[in-house]
Amino acid sequence: MNKKTIQTVAFVAFIAVAGIALYVGLSGDSNASSSGEEREARMVQILKYSDYSCPACKVYVPLQNELKREFGDKIQIEYRYFPLSGFQYSRLAAHSVEAANSQGKFKEMHDLVFENQEVWTQGNALEHFTNYASEIGLDMEQFEQDLESEEIHNSVESQRQEGIRRQVNATPTFFINGQKLRQNPQSYDQFKSIVELYMYRSN
Repeated sequence: MNKKTIQTVAFVAFIAVAGIALYVGLSGDSNASSSGEEREARMVQILKYSDYSCPACKVYVPLQNELKREFGDKIQIEYRYFPLSGFQYSRLAAHSVEAANSQGKFKEMHDLVFENQEVWTQGNALEHFTNYASEIGLDMEQFEQDLESEEIHNSVESQRQEGIRRQVNATPTFFINGQKLRQNPQSYDQFKSIVELYMYRSN
């Protein structure tokens, strides 16, 4: 084999190796790009400042429940007491729910108070709340004591003051991952789209 032939073979071999390297490199980039497009869902925290007397607040309860059913552990929904002075029984309602919360029955009382909003807002609220407490199996002596306790009142007021510091001036007011929504969603589909925006956002 002469010198020219050796040079030709070496050149062909170099081209072959370079081609394989280029193919592998491009394939790797393609796979990385493909996997990058599959964005991982992130936890979304929804914070709701709300008043149990507020009709608009009640409207969002089934929407929140549907979000929880659809997204499960990917979303966390937290309630914040924000009783408004314009409603006669708002503070009593918040105190009643927080008293139930101290016995581990927040959701049960929360749901009953909202579900029967049209009833207790018309009067005899304390009697109704006491009946709800009995219905969900609370220790009634403890419940009645907690309704008057400074600890329960301070807990509710602390959340209201927190809302004021965060410039909450109406109910419901939502914060998603710490950011205040300037306008509340007008339907479940809008709410879902907002949640998904935060869930799959890149930064």
